[in-house]
This record gives sequence, structure tokens and C-alpha cells, in this order.
Amino acid sequence: MKSHAFLILLSALALTGAAAATRAAGGAPGPAQVLTKEEAEGLIFERQQLMKQMEEDAETLGDIVAGLQPPDKLGQVTRSLATAAHDMRATFEAKIPGGRAKPDAWANWPDYSKRMDDFELKAEEMAKLGEAGNLPAVTAMLGAALPCKECHDVYRLPKK
Repeated sequence: MKSHAFLILLSALALTGAAAATRAAGGAPGPAQVLTKEEAEGLIFERQQLMKQMEEDAETLGDIVAGLQPPDKLGQVTRSLATAAHDMRATFEAKIPGGRAKPDAWANWPDYSKRMDDFELKAEEMAKLGEAGNLPAVTAMLGAALPCKECHDVYRLPKK
């Protein structure tokens, strides 16, 4: 059975994006670039798809940590989370409001950007531990590597 804390984490993960489109287009546009409506909508969709993937990965990781699934996918799922954390940052750098992201994410860009940097760094650390098969260390890092609720409490709109 999943822990109460992990269920809170899972509920905090739902949001946005698909990173392949950004990489194929050469990455997210910089803040000085002007996007068409379609490009902006595509970037918002990409954020939404990334968040959905992270939610699925976090659920799988929770099942592994709880002993509900064997740890054979630990490296794969932690790497997927780290990749999504990296790709997620690029989808916000264009500073395109939309989805469930509050405008505060861009109004308070230094704080938001630091949170994204920390998320990316810790998720990468967790991925390396996961790829080494170190389940106890991954378990100990969950809160630091997936700080979703803390960020979403400030920068994400509730579901309608």
C-alpha cells in the first residue's frame, strides 16, 4: 500500500508536456523570441505531457519503493524523471503563460528558475542512484528530488 506522503506527492505532480517536440525544434525559444499562437499552444501542451509522464513515473517509483513492484525498473524510471525535469525547464524558459501554470512563475522568475534548477539537479542525482540500483538512497532522496508539491502550491492553479 502506498504511503500517505507519496499519495500527496502524486496528487501534486499532475500538470504538463512532450520534450521531443522541443528538442526537434532546437529547444525552447528564448524570452526575446515571438511565438505564434500555435507555437505557444504547442509549448504549453509539451509542459502538460511532461507533467503527465512524470506523474506516471512517480507512481511507478512509489510502487517500487513500497515493494509493490520489483526494483528492476528503478534505473529506467529515475532516469525518465531526471530527463523530464531537464526538459521541463526549457518549456518554461520561453515564459509562455497557460495551462495550470500561474503567471507568478514568470513574475517571480528568479525564484521559479532556482526551484527548477534545484529540481533538475536533485532528479539527476536520484537517477544516478537509481541506475546504480541503490533503492535505499533513492527512497531517502524522494522528497528532495521530487519537490513538486512545494512548487505547485506557489506556482500552479488548482484543477477546475
